[in-house]
Parts: sequence; C-alpha cells; structure tokens
Amino acid sequence: MKILHAGYSQLRRLAAAAIACAVLLPAAAGAENWKLSSSFNYDTGKYGTEYRTDSVYMPFTLKRYYSEGDLSVTVPYLSQSSRGQVTWVGGKPVRSSDRNAAATASKASGLGDIMLRGTYNLKQDGPGSCALALAGKLKLPSADEDKGLGTGEMDEGAGLEFAKEINSWTLLADGYYTIIGDPAGVEYNNQVSLDLGFYAPLRENLGLTVMYETQSALVDGNADPRSLSGTLSYAVPEGMQISCGVALGMSDGSPALGLSAGLSQKF
Repeated sequence: MKILHAGYSQLRRLAAAAIACAVLLPAAAGAENWKLSSSFNYDTGKYGTEYRTDSVYMPFTLKRYYSEGDLSVTVPYLSQSSRGQVTWVGGKPVRSSDRNAAATASKASGLGDIMLRGTYNLKQDGPGSCALALAGKLKLPSADEDKGLGTGEMDEGAGLEFAKEINSWTLLADGYYTIIGDPAGVEYNNQVSLDLGFYAPLRENLGLTVMYETQSALVDGNADPRSLSGTLSYAVPEGMQISCGVALGMSDGSPALGLSAGLSQKF
C-alpha cells in the first residue's frame, strides 16, 4: 500500500510539473498566443443499463501558448436526461456503481467540472520529426454531484502525447493515467486512457482526424469504454477554425453515438 501511495504522489507531481512548466515558460513567438474555443457535443447511449441517457456537453476553453508548451482552462455547461443510473465522472458519463439504484426519469443541467490542463514539450525538432510532450490535468469539482453532473471530488492525471509526421500525414498517440476522486460511499477505479489515430490533409485548409480511444472501466463490472471518431476541420483566414465530428461507441461503456460541432479563434 505504501508503494501504491508513493506512485500516486509521483503522478500528482508529474501533473503539477507539466502545468507549472507551462505557466513559467515564455510566450510563443508570433502574435497569436491565445486561442478561444467552444463546441457542442451530443451523446446518446445506454451505458450497459436498460434505459437511454442523452447528454449535451458544451465546453468553453481558453488556451495560452508558450515557447515550449501550453496551458488551458475549460469551463463546461452540461445537460443530461437519464433515469438516475448514469453519473458524469472524469468528464464523461459512466454507469452508476449502485446497480440497484431506482430508475427514475430525470433531467439536470448546469455547470460541469472545470478542467485545468498544461503541456510541456520534451521533444519537438521541427517538421518531419517526432514530437513528445508531458501533459498534466486537474479536474476541479465544480459540478453538482446531487444532479449526477459530477462526483464532487478532484481528479488528477498525467500522461504523454506523441505526434510523428509521415509524408503529409501525422500519426497521433496519447497515454494518460488519472487518479479518480472517490465520493463518500463510492469507490471508483483509477483510469488508464490510450488514444491512437492520425491526421490527414484532404485539401487546402481542410483536414481529417481519426482516433481510436480506449479506457479502463471506472466501476468494476462495467465494460471498458471504447470508441472510434472522425473529425473534419476547416481553417478559415484570420486564425479561425470550424470542425464537426461523429463518434461511434464500440462497447457498452461508451455512448452509442456522439455528434459534435466546434469553433475556435486564435488571437
């Protein structure tokens, strides 16, 4: 147990180090050091229950770019229609650990959990080479746990983000480990997340990102969330970007279908 606790403490240090490094780094060269973005995300699925849960997630993110990394804060709005057996944990809907919970129809909305995230570039040698970054994230428990919009506990995570240019394509791979906070009377598993995919330019200013995502289940007995997503992004002059995407669930732990549309502006 002491060894396990020491490992958690080390992970917290890595997450804090990535965020702290991003804060202390000098600003990136050029005029566009900031980005403001938002998106509309609709998910629907049963998550291993008998009833369907529909949710709308609208994050508003402000990102600051530095010479060797970035720092961002995300404030989301969340709306969920369910029968009380699904709770938002770590920014995603999860089947409740209480299998005997009453299936009572309900609809709740409000502020979601605020996310603070930072990255520090470990390796970035220019076009054609591979890029590797240390990432840290901290979830602040701002959502109302009584409405099923959050756990009321803090989560901390750290990981690595990898990118490699191959001809005009870019190979993408991310790996995270997140310590999930446990509310009173509930015990969630800590989570391992892996993403693998690619970015491909289709034409001028238009690109496609395809990602396969898998995560370990937060609750014993639930299926591991797995999904496949595709996102089209179009770069508009003056630093603006428009995107739209679709995600398909590949297990009972994920939404059966997800749709998204986003807009971002650099300044």
